[in-house]
Amino acid sequence: MFERRPEQNLRYPLLLIHGLFSSSRTWKKTIADFTENYDFRYGGEVSAAGGSAIVAGDFYTLNFSNNRNLSYREQALEIRAAVDAIKKINSAAKVVLAGHSMGGLAARAAVQLMGATDVYALITLGTPHYGSPLALLRDTTHAGARRVFSRLGRALAGAQASGEKKAGFFRRLLMKLLRVTTEAEAEIDRFFSSEAFAELMPASAALEELNTAPLPVGLRYVFVVGSVTDFASFRGTAAAAQYRKLTAFWIRAVERAVRGFDKRYLNESNRAFRDYMARYYDRAGSVSEEQWMDFDGAVPVLSQVLHHFAAEPEQRAVLPVFASHTRLTKRPAKLFQALALCGAVGAR
Repeated sequence: MFERRPEQNLRYPLLLIHGLFSSSRTWKKTIADFTENYDFRYGGEVSAAGGSAIVAGDFYTLNFSNNRNLSYREQALEIRAAVDAIKKINSAAKVVLAGHSMGGLAARAAVQLMGATDVYALITLGTPHYGSPLALLRDTTHAGARRVFSRLGRALAGAQASGEKKAGFFRRLLMKLLRVTTEAEAEIDRFFSSEAFAELMPASAALEELNTAPLPVGLRYVFVVGSVTDFASFRGTAAAAQYRKLTAFWIRAVERAVRGFDKRYLNESNRAFRDYMARYYDRAGSVSEEQWMDFDGAVPVLSQVLHHFAAEPEQRAVLPVFASHTRLTKRPAKLFQALALCGAVGAR
């Protein structure tokens, strides 16, 4: 047995789980803030690919062995191994799981599909519990994006060839742009061909399996919900002072851009998302158009909160934050608030 260290300030060890197309580096700001300002001891990174060297601590980060092509079931197996290692080195009976984006679905799979009774609380940040309409654009958007990058690549290649005899800054710039464009086209291919990305489609077989599995009621749930489109809720409030750079002009511009993008690209996808969500959210018929369109840049707000508990869980809390999807992992104060809310802060 390992001796508990007095500097450990969380009731149970915390495991931070990254999302799709990401890694443990997404928690860099949180790691620094937790150790410097909250006196939490970082126990290290648990790597599913092996080679982990963790020590007793308050919190850990996880690196999946593949951040593109693992199903959330496969991710859940890696979470299960990480939880066992963390419990052992800390002599802990339970852990807290905090998952960003698809990492939250993987955490749910570990709890719902594998019977992880040693999870004290589940914190999700921007997790698409009912999927993301963006995933439904996989086929049409992939083809369009490839055409754009191919056209740009040909134009740059032609410009480079015509300037073959011209040395200096502009030729070097063209070569760099061509290289970046080629890499971007390859990244687009990897993004849309990802098996994990397909699972985020509303009504996908994987998501349906998870949402029809029982939700444990003895678990504490905290949903950190990001939004960049619900500007109305921030006007005239204390929160508005933090975002004073968003002047009335820019707010209107962003609102128009979001509405325009939705009208041009997401109408069909949003309808599919609404139809799927209606299976699990009995108030879907009373949701306003603004609420349906409120999102964090990748996931609708309504999808970021679990609604279909058969019975009320021990705790269910929602923490809103004005932040884009990728910025949710860079809000350590909000994550600390979630930990405190579910009773995870304090001596073991």
